Amino acid sequence: MLTANRDWTEIVEVNPPDLPDMSHLLLEGAWSHVLVTDNVFGRIRVSPYAYSARITHDVPSVHPTVVVSTRDRNILAIESEVRGALGNGVNSFLVVVGDTMPQVDHLADHQEVVKHLRDLQDRTPAFEVGMPTRFESRQFRRRVDSGAEFFVAGPLLDPSTVGEQIAKLQMRDGDPPLYVMVIPPFSPGWVEQMESVGAIPGTDRFKADLVALPSEERRVFGWKVATATAAAARREGAAGVILMGLRFDTVIDEAAEAWRGASHRDQE
Repeated sequence: MLTANRDWTEIVEVNPPDLPDMSHLLLEGAWSHVLVTDNVFGRIRVSPYAYSARITHDVPSVHPTVVVSTRDRNILAIESEVRGALGNGVNSFLVVVGDTMPQVDHLADHQEVVKHLRDLQDRTPAFEVGMPTRFESRQFRRRVDSGAEFFVAGPLLDPSTVGEQIAKLQMRDGDPPLYVMVIPPFSPGWVEQMESVGAIPGTDRFKADLVALPSEERRVFGWKVATATAAAARREGAAGVILMGLRFDTVIDEAAEAWRGASHRDQE
């Protein structure tokens, strides 16, 4: 689990398919950890609990963490889903508010859900509960006190911003592990879009370098920047990174290759 593993861990975000299929088999050999989203941006997909259960059964080399969105569920519904997932070998959950949609009532407070699930741990197979946090010490400390067992922060686009952002958390010895979200900056438009939905803004120098590149070179640049951001997070004491914002075919092919290449270079 992410709380027990103190080694560096690289995770990739995946969206379940629109309808049931066997796409999860393609994760074999590409990634060892995945973060399974919960109807992100209000788009209805296969249940992340069910999709993660299929991963644990069919691809045991891959460890899923389920995103538990509280935006449109009450605690009873969430606990039922978690109990079912536990019975299928899923043992890692990240509790988030979820996208704010005008047509959705927010029925459950995510901090309340974390506390509820922590209480449930005494009566079930072992599992872990994490939360997101902004790069802000007061919020981080409140969420540590609420009982979250690991944290996710970001996303980040620019490696030069990593140290400053992690320092804002004022982490202490014994704090739960922190995983930093990373988005590869493939184009100026993509960077602008990601910043508009909450990514930490990149520096002017970073944006100027991206704009100056010919369009055919930006993809390679994006992967180099993403792996450099991950390396910076590791130096700053993060427990791992979560690669985000990618299509599934990119996750299993281009992203896996880029990350293997970065790991190989690190060992040389």
